[in-house]
Amino acid sequence: MTVRIDGVAQDASDADGDVWLHRFSVRDAGTGSWGELCIAGPDGTVAGFPLAGSWTADGRHLQGSSGFTVTCTAGAIGKCVRFGYKPWRDAAGVSLWNYHQACVRMVRADYGGDGTGYTRTGTLVDIIDWLGIQRPGSDPPSRNLQFEAAWGPDGAVCVRRTRIPEVLSLDELARRYPHLAGKIGPNCSEAVDALIWNRS
Repeated sequence: MTVRIDGVAQDASDADGDVWLHRFSVRDAGTGSWGELCIAGPDGTVAGFPLAGSWTADGRHLQGSSGFTVTCTAGAIGKCVRFGYKPWRDAAGVSLWNYHQACVRMVRADYGGDGTGYTRTGTLVDIIDWLGIQRPGSDPPSRNLQFEAAWGPDGAVCVRRTRIPEVLSLDELARRYPHLAGKIGPNCSEAVDALIWNRS
């Protein structure tokens, strides 16, 4: 596809000044007219940005790969960068590469780490990590959320409950992902060693 850059502006929500938001347009092959490449993200921003490297079909970000990926603010990859998990940065001396990967798995509810998501657009999640990049939300909607899972770069480390049970039940999760056996249920909590945790 042919992509046109219509504008570039620094992301006002990025305290580091690293992220520059691009307005991308794509040409409709039938009509020849130009339209937005991206849809609005959670904060209403319709934009995207390039991110170094490529992604595999099972959702792994290949470190050191050539080229770049165009990600939109509405997508999991872009959301996680804007949440503060910038794969090119460190926090407290710790590389954020795996934190970004874990965040992408969490946003997509990619429990098995195979690139399959089990969420729905618009589902509210609250993210927590030990680095303090994301802290538990204190607003009323966040207070009503329940612990869901602990996450690493390869998917869920453990799962207390699935985000949307009618999309994927705990029984079906265990059947599809045998490597999570013994890691599903009430023993999954913020005490489990992981990079990030979430409530939903």
